[in-house]
Amino acid sequence: MKAINTVLEFALEEKFLLLEVLYKKIDETFSKFRLACVPGCNLCCTNKIFSTSLEAFYFLSGLDLRELERLKGFKVIRPVTTHNEFLLACMRGEEPPQEMVHEDVLACPFLDENGLCRVYERRPLMCRLMVSVKKCGEQGAEMPQFLFKVGTIALQLVENIDQGGIYGNFFELLLFLRDFKEGKAEEIPPQFLNNVDVDELPLLPEEDEERKWVGSLYRTPVSGKDLTFRELLNELRARFQEHRSLTFLDKVL
Repeated sequence: MKAINTVLEFALEEKFLLLEVLYKKIDETFSKFRLACVPGCNLCCTNKIFSTSLEAFYFLSGLDLRELERLKGFKVIRPVTTHNEFLLACMRGEEPPQEMVHEDVLACPFLDENGLCRVYERRPLMCRLMVSVKKCGEQGAEMPQFLFKVGTIALQLVENIDQGGIYGNFFELLLFLRDFKEGKAEEIPPQFLNNVDVDELPLLPEEDEERKWVGSLYRTPVSGKDLTFRELLNELRARFQEHRSLTFLDKVL
């Protein structure tokens, strides 16, 4: 068990603003492709959805908490590493931890009786990135390489945004953060991982379109702030480092 630190909620409202910019950019980008995904197509809507605590906080902020009743006793699949830890291992030429193969894949509890998402507008990034240009079946989904690359970068960025946050199965995070907000959680359960900030993006020199996409995202103004996406992200990084330094000094003194 890990003791709960208030950094879980560090600059949460500003993080929400960055998250909304990122969600909008991803949704607009993916909408330009002819995808096979249609309402009721939900093979990717399972218990294997991973996210940061930021996304879970954002989701809870617009949810009728009675919806969480459907998560009681729900069996989930947990990540063995965060997205950025996996990325770091690849960048270092190391063998990254491998996710286990699970046979107990279950349908997402937020699907209604018609197989439609009850919470579509606030769905996490991992859900937004699961698309295919052909109907999913036994041969699996097929994603354009460009969408796969910008989706990978988006997953990296959302973990970067969530300074001081944690990572895990989305449904478990929802239940834990509800208890945390209600003062019922005293420790962070061991299945949750610490977010890792990795600023270097996995872009090859020849990936011009992907670089343009990142540049466009970085230059996007943040609503209510006289800052761009990149400027606010860097400001939060600096403030978080200062917060950690002051917290450490408080403990020493």
